[in-house]
Amino acid sequence: MTNKTGAPISALVVGAGPIGLTMALDLTMRGIKCRIVDRLEQPSDKSKAVGIHARTLELLEVLGIEKEFLELGHKIHATNIYSGKTKLVHLSMDEIGGQYPYALMLPQNQTERILTEQLAKHGISIERGVELIDFTDDGDVVTANLKHTNGDTEKVEAYWLLGCDGAHSTVRHKLGMTFDGGAYEQPFATVDCHVDWNEPDDELVGFICEGGSVFFFPLGNKRYRLVADGAPGEGDGDLTIEEMQAIVDKRCYPGIKLKDPVWLAWFKISHRSVESYKKGRCFVLGDAAHVHSPALGQGMNTGMQDAFNLAWKIELVEKGIAQQKLLDSYNLERHPVGQALLRRTDLVTKLVTLRSAIGQGIRNRLMPLLADQEVVQHRALQTLSMIGLNYRHSSIVGQHRDPVTAIAHPVTGWLDFNHGPMPGDRALDGELSPTETSTATRLLEKLHGVNHNVLLFAGLHDSSDSLRYIDSILHQIESQFEFVNCHVIVSNSQDASTCKSAHSVLVDSDGTLHHKYGAAQSCLYLVRPDEYIGFRSQPISFDALRKYFIDIFGAQVVVEAAKK
Repeated sequence: MTNKTGAPISALVVGAGPIGLTMALDLTMRGIKCRIVDRLEQPSDKSKAVGIHARTLELLEVLGIEKEFLELGHKIHATNIYSGKTKLVHLSMDEIGGQYPYALMLPQNQTERILTEQLAKHGISIERGVELIDFTDDGDVVTANLKHTNGDTEKVEAYWLLGCDGAHSTVRHKLGMTFDGGAYEQPFATVDCHVDWNEPDDELVGFICEGGSVFFFPLGNKRYRLVADGAPGEGDGDLTIEEMQAIVDKRCYPGIKLKDPVWLAWFKISHRSVESYKKGRCFVLGDAAHVHSPALGQGMNTGMQDAFNLAWKIELVEKGIAQQKLLDSYNLERHPVGQALLRRTDLVTKLVTLRSAIGQGIRNRLMPLLADQEVVQHRALQTLSMIGLNYRHSSIVGQHRDPVTAIAHPVTGWLDFNHGPMPGDRALDGELSPTETSTATRLLEKLHGVNHNVLLFAGLHDSSDSLRYIDSILHQIESQFEFVNCHVIVSNSQDASTCKSAHSVLVDSDGTLHHKYGAAQSCLYLVRPDEYIGFRSQPISFDALRKYFIDIFGAQVVVEAAKK
């Protein structure tokens, strides 16, 4: 039996793992109709990926679902690496900054359950036992052939096909995308079990020695995920708790006891990537686009961030706000992120699995020296937490600077605009002063939602003239661009009622936000829906902002928007 649907849906999401679920949820919350299918009849009960990093938590907060993760997850505040009983590295996560100075440990099946429940609240059910067999892209619509477990087949038309179907992706295969890279020779052993020892329950612990490495990821209540590398040729049979205990006895300090395993497995890993994440109306995300070593625990996070990057762009195109060329920026922004991840995890994997005695000696001497350097610690935290990720080289970010005002002020030079977040950087958070009309205590709380947000800083020395000018800019922006919310940030609470056109007027009475954004003088920041800086301007210029929208969304779209 073959069925064909009526009008095309906006998006068909293939794969109901964390990436597909994130993609479907983000689209749904933006009002974009989608279906999500998965060939498996039941969700996996395996813990698989367990780490959720600070940047991903920030983006989950944009969707308003971070509390569900925090209630179930277990926080890690530090990382320790030993060689025998000698501690080589201690890295505290307290200095990450932002709302989430830690990593959250949560089994992948729990992550999937939370996302599935959130989708259900929006009326979206996962269609399980439904396999993508084939599809065609005629340039206007993608026609997908689906097969149900009862034997029925179905033709579905969608404007966008989103391949979130893992390392063995059907979408990638049918698109003819090469998956370049290779596989590591050595297998890896993984166990989820109880560990009897005296290490803190909120710190990740790794051991590296001549025989190999073992890493302990705390899941709470003395339960851990253990990962250890094996020698080439090992891992052909089923892993036992006795085998893992023997590995721990050889590589770690004495007295560590393992018991009550709930998952044991040998696995092999690859490092592979496609050349492009987009082809026509089809996209690949997560493991369908890039696979790598689990070192640093960033695979699932990177895939979820792929989804956050793409969803808002599809929304703007679907709603006629932007032209299709905006979607090319998904590959332009995310492909370099995936390539950097492959290089980084490959380096770390080779570093911790060194078997050469000379190489290990050099590594063990250098690691403590480097880890003690503040600049190294800062960069490591930025990388591990993923908050240092940026799109500075993206074609859809930009800025407007006046040559005169671009010169640092002799007194407030350290507050110069160049000290603020650059175009493509993550938007910075900060505390707000309470007002009669605002209950939000943080800047980013005011920005959550599906729209772009314009931040108009009045400067540290507000004047009635500058505030009147800002109010006129506000009127132009909000009357012409309905997808933008405007926020004026003043340093004097008495000015909070001056700008009548603003979506909100926020008070930064101690100047902290002005300092973070280099806003000694008035300036403008455009924050994208994924909370990266899309554009900034000093002095504030409506014409420059309008030109930016024309450049990235399309001239005709902006002109038509202005007529509404």
